[in-house]
Amino acid sequence: METSGKIKLDHRDTKRKIRLTKKQIIIALSIIILAALLMVSAQLYKHGIILGNDMMFHFNRFYEAYMQIKTGDFNYFQSIFSFDQSGRIVNALYGPDFSYLQGLLMFFTKNWFRYQLLTSFLCFFIAGLAMFSLASKARVHYKFSIFISLLYMSSSMVSHYALSQNMTSWGAAFIPFIYIPAVRVIQDQERPIKPIELALAVTSVGFLHNLTLFLGILSSIPFYIVGFLRTKHKGKMIKNFFIAVFLTILLNINTLIGFLEVSLTNQLVYPKFFDDVLSYTTYFDIGDNNYSSLGLIFSCLMLFQVFYLFINWKKTSILERLLTLVGMVFLILSTNFIPWEDISLYTDFVQIIQFPRRFVLVAYIFLLIAFAYTLEKLTENLNIDKKKVMYSFLCVVSFLMIANVNLKVLQSAEAWESDTPTSSGNNASWVTTNDPDELRAAFASDNYGDAFKAIKKPTPDYLPLLNGTTQEELDEMGGYKMYNEQVVNNKLNVSKTIDQKNRLVLTWRADNDKEDILPTTVYTRSQINFNGNKLSSDQVQKTTLGAPIVQSKKGINKFIIGYNPLVNTKLLMSIKFVTIVSLFVFGFAKIVSNFIYFKQE
Repeated sequence: METSGKIKLDHRDTKRKIRLTKKQIIIALSIIILAALLMVSAQLYKHGIILGNDMMFHFNRFYEAYMQIKTGDFNYFQSIFSFDQSGRIVNALYGPDFSYLQGLLMFFTKNWFRYQLLTSFLCFFIAGLAMFSLASKARVHYKFSIFISLLYMSSSMVSHYALSQNMTSWGAAFIPFIYIPAVRVIQDQERPIKPIELALAVTSVGFLHNLTLFLGILSSIPFYIVGFLRTKHKGKMIKNFFIAVFLTILLNINTLIGFLEVSLTNQLVYPKFFDDVLSYTTYFDIGDNNYSSLGLIFSCLMLFQVFYLFINWKKTSILERLLTLVGMVFLILSTNFIPWEDISLYTDFVQIIQFPRRFVLVAYIFLLIAFAYTLEKLTENLNIDKKKVMYSFLCVVSFLMIANVNLKVLQSAEAWESDTPTSSGNNASWVTTNDPDELRAAFASDNYGDAFKAIKKPTPDYLPLLNGTTQEELDEMGGYKMYNEQVVNNKLNVSKTIDQKNRLVLTWRADNDKEDILPTTVYTRSQINFNGNKLSSDQVQKTTLGAPIVQSKKGINKFIIGYNPLVNTKLLMSIKFVTIVSLFVFGFAKIVSNFIYFKQE
């Protein structure tokens, strides 16, 4: 059946639902769990920790949350336990809720090896679960839903967490949830938006990675535009949309306010931008799938789907067209077909994205779903025997992708027992011991904090950038070196403690009156007490990276630094808690109401 606009409609654009049986769901979950176990099993057998590029930065974040929960000394903004107790603001800018969840996991794992193993498994599993949920919502054939879920969870976008502890992979694990409401907008013209569903979907990504949330929202816009044009209930759709926005704000109010406050009242150091930006794009080739290369399987699959759509345009549904076209656009954006180096000369947008290959995340999801539709069409008229051949082939492809990840994990884990345990990442320059056994012992210790004594990586991301210095000038001066000298390996013999107000207290003895740089960080809203004198941030001289410069007096000196937010953090968390409880009560009441209704029927 076709509309007057010659747009083909099929079961994916109508209200027809495909309900999975409990048996099917259990089988699918079992396969996803098995695949996740296979991919991390090599690390389990090797019993090795993978010291990836981003490990020390993110593990510091999670350690901060863990210690705050353990001690009860909560400080939402300042790092009072991690990052060398520098007081720098990180978690408030970078997924605070997710950090505290990771901190809770650390109570169960007890050491970094078990923690890394568990979180890698969870990242793979959630990615597979999310993709299967999206495929089921999009009414993809059951077997093909499992197939593309396995492909997605074994893609480089997801596996990079296990290999390098990259947070983009956690964003990739959750982002399929954000597209479930986008699919609904196309499928359900009567009620294109369910406010709670949309709010929870956005929150599931917003609580851990801002850039992934941005990509998710940007790539969803075409679906909502088409859905708005098609629905007869435009007023209701707009109302539900703004209800969803309001709920999303309430659910993420601590993250939003915290991020906006710090970023708007300070000029911050952002992750390093690489001038050779074309080296960080995606390319097609016939090798294996890695963080820059699509590899043979994904290159063929994505290109086939794009060409198939244009050749069979009239036979495709609105949803297939949207998925393929939007996926294609983001695929192109991720490649060196776009002159990113020239674009970077005229806009800071490229520096925010940092790596254009991040755009390919959307292509992985959309083109996999669209490809599953194509598979369904190509196999619907095949007899049972030929379908079995096709399913067997898909199983082989899935297994090869899973085995490829297993091999990469094995190769990275093998470095742990070598003379260079840091060879799987870029942490070698910051190791404090020449004995690999001492390094291994620090990370294997039941005391999480020992690891940060073995590797002191001075990542300057999200520090304040002062004295009129630009990001480019900081890179030229060497941000890592400056932060290392001023804070991480500051030569001043300072004792750091935490007072009753959970503020950072620095104490040191000076032999005479002199000028000292303190190993802590001052922001615009920082509150300071130096030797009994209350000071504002403006009254303190600071280095380019926010380290205070003070005039020490002979004898004992004390410098207390706290943070005074514009909006009370407890108030924000109370609003968030009340919203969560209210949604839970509403959902429970609806379940009970539906149960009573069906029982009466």
